[in-house]
Amino acid sequence: MAPKRVPVSYYQEVLGKISHADRSTFRKELRKAFKRLLPEEREELKRWFRTTCLCRPALATELARSR
Repeated sequence: MAPKRVPVSYYQEVLGKISHADRSTFRKELRKAFKRLLPEEREELKRWFRTTCLCRPALATELARSR
């Protein structure tokens, strides 16, 4: 049985909530999202991230590392 698909919106919500917290937790959740999402969903998450989180430069580097 295949694992249940989790929508991009779930990861957006989780990452949005923890983006103000600990960088290591944010990185862990971002990597988890990238492993589980399809390529087109990853691109959607990247676009969301760039519009939402770029005001926090430390988090922008996490996106670059998770590729």
